[in-house]
Amino acid sequence: MAYDVVIQNAEGIVEVTLNGSVKRGDLLAHNGTNFVQAAASDAATNLYAQYVAMTGGESGQVIPACRKCVLYDEDASSYTANTTQYLSGTAGAVTETRPATDGDVIQIVGRSTDTYHAFIDILRPREVEVFIPANEYNLQNTGTAIEARTTDGTTNEWMGADVDGAYLAGIFTGFFPSGLVGAPLAADVLINTQASTAVDIDVTYIRAYVNGANTGDAGATKTALSTTETTADNEVQKVSILTGMDADFVKAGAPFAVAIDPDAGDFLLLGLYMRYLVV
Repeated sequence: MAYDVVIQNAEGIVEVTLNGSVKRGDLLAHNGTNFVQAAASDAATNLYAQYVAMTGGESGQVIPACRKCVLYDEDASSYTANTTQYLSGTAGAVTETRPATDGDVIQIVGRSTDTYHAFIDILRPREVEVFIPANEYNLQNTGTAIEARTTDGTTNEWMGADVDGAYLAGIFTGFFPSGLVGAPLAADVLINTQASTAVDIDVTYIRAYVNGANTGDAGATKTALSTTETTADNEVQKVSILTGMDADFVKAGAPFAVAIDPDAGDFLLLGLYMRYLVV
């Protein structure tokens, strides 16, 4: 843009303390200390937009910022009329091109109304829940029979892959949301217990990028994970596998898989519950 942007019709105005230099119209993120220029880039970890700077400023200064406004730029070529505006990989900027670099966070921040004006409306992050069911059969690579979904035949009528400690119980595949910010809030393997025997599972992880190598990152392999509550018969319980999803493993817009290898316990495998914070 050749001209300084003008802020019009600002709403949700607050005061923020800066932790770096910004200019009027920049999108702002919090870097854990104070506010800086926001950026979609994975290299700028979790610097998703929260406000628009209403004035320029330097580190340590307090400036007004808003969540909603119209950006007016005298340069008629600044925007394409009626076009989605995204947080850019360029610090502080908006873009009409959906970020496409591996790991970029996709955040829609507004829409242009004509070639001079862009209406910016920065929404707060929200929670998204995803449940990935267990496969219909568990994955016993024995060369013989595959153990089917079952009930325990007594008081419990839940169905799931009947786990055998000698074999791999299941593999869950998923996709981190393109608007993911931060680590998942939860990653829980849900099981239906068939005895009071303590559960012991190992978990291996793999994450890739679409059109990239299928060995992008292996997370942090976990062993001897157990239920978060004392194992009891005929209960739906969870085993948290979140700690294996380290910062290099969790990337916005990336497919992932986790393999569940039971060493002890008697249970049916129900699924994988994931909870995310997204923009």
